[in-house]
Amino acid sequence: MTSSVLGLLRATHFLPTVTVTTLTFLLAWRTSDLQTANGIAATVLTGQLIVGWSNDLVDYSDDLLHERQNKPLVSGSISLSSLKWSCALAGVALLTLTIVGPLTGRFGLAHLLAVVSAIAYNFKLKATPFSFLPYAFSFGLLPVIILGATAQPSKLWMVVVGATFGIGVHLANVFKDLENDRSSGIYGLPQILGVEKSRIGCTISFGSGGLVMALNTGEKSAWLIVVAAILFLLPLPSKFIFPFAMLLGLAVMGVFILAIS
Repeated sequence: MTSSVLGLLRATHFLPTVTVTTLTFLLAWRTSDLQTANGIAATVLTGQLIVGWSNDLVDYSDDLLHERQNKPLVSGSISLSSLKWSCALAGVALLTLTIVGPLTGRFGLAHLLAVVSAIAYNFKLKATPFSFLPYAFSFGLLPVIILGATAQPSKLWMVVVGATFGIGVHLANVFKDLENDRSSGIYGLPQILGVEKSRIGCTISFGSGGLVMALNTGEKSAWLIVVAAILFLLPLPSKFIFPFAMLLGLAVMGVFILAIS
């Protein structure tokens, strides 16, 4: 039982799921009360569960081919049926929370569109040159969704920051599996660019997001994001690239909250 639960947690793509949910909670708490923030974060969490679990379901054959024992389905810690049922239950939870929770109305609908966008990446867009679009779309919408649900105004620069962060995360996410993806015929934007150009892309994405914040808000700490983005150009081991991107994402949200204060 314990191994199955841990397997389901790992199949959520735990690090990005926790990061996105935490970012959501922090921003919602900054602009509303604790109960509302918890409700919005719970709704976003269910969407992240669906995205992560559907990704493992779609990738199962390829993960088997490359013997990715870090994937719970491949290692046998969870079964296909249990993952399908979990994904379906998360879908029910998402729709229920969207109806009765604080993330409802047009902003709830926008969140559903963001989730659908991410699922479209899993099923089709990840193997095309347009693989970055779901990340740009979904993360670009995220600040609009959260602020709108808490009756706060959003601005274009916030969408740009969210979108550039999303693209940077996408580029950083495939470093460790880039060559295996190519051998499976998966040629999304990072696989087309290759490792070195993707590093440059990460720097440009995160750096431009920090620059947009700095220029539009006057928040001096935003320049630290610009400087930190340069670290992607260093010869860091591939396995550290994505965790660093997640850490930088938390820093982006911290600066974002300071900026809107």
